Amino acid sequence: MNDRHKGNGAGDETGESLEFELVTDEENGERGLEAAGEPFETGETTAQDDGSTEREAERLREEIEHLRELYLRKLAEFDNFRKRVEREREDVRINAAADVIRELVPVMDNFDRALAHADANPESLRQGVDMIARQLWDALTRQGLEVVDPEGKPFDPEIHEAVQRVEDASHEPGTVVHVLGKGYMFRGRLVRPAMVAVAVEPRDVVAADGQGGEDGSGS
Repeated sequence: MNDRHKGNGAGDETGESLEFELVTDEENGERGLEAAGEPFETGETTAQDDGSTEREAERLREEIEHLRELYLRKLAEFDNFRKRVEREREDVRINAAADVIRELVPVMDNFDRALAHADANPESLRQGVDMIARQLWDALTRQGLEVVDPEGKPFDPEIHEAVQRVEDASHEPGTVVHVLGKGYMFRGRLVRPAMVAVAVEPRDVVAADGQGGEDGSGS
């Protein structure tokens, strides 16, 4: 749609008045004044903006794809790292167990020899078993095994298990008077608590103390 208007007081060098057109671009809805007969140009800035937006969108798509590839690569690296750590941990366990087995193989050999000659000389068998027991203990000690033998020591619930109470006036109450089952620790960790009998104060002493207290309160 075009509206034609004449310029007021304006003219060219010949003194003739100029005519202007109020032009509306129906596609974009833009309006503007132009000299009559001159072509109407609109949409140049919008076209430039559209091109810039498309370039920015393309840049963002490329960046997203780069980050996606980076994420997948790091994920694969982490998965490989996890599997490698698990393999190394399993190797450590196997090597530790192999060290123990290596120590015990000679003990098994001596058991076989002792059993092979058991019928010939029972006393020799007893001596052989005793030797094998010492050999076995030496092998386990080299691996870090320790005995928990608290006889005569105060009861410690952290490493002892009380399975019996014994009235014993010769020991302080709470003292371990018998070890019914040895305890074991492996490299500072408790493997099995020592099963012990713990001294308690005899009942006749407790009764005597109670009577003494009643007499003292009544005097």
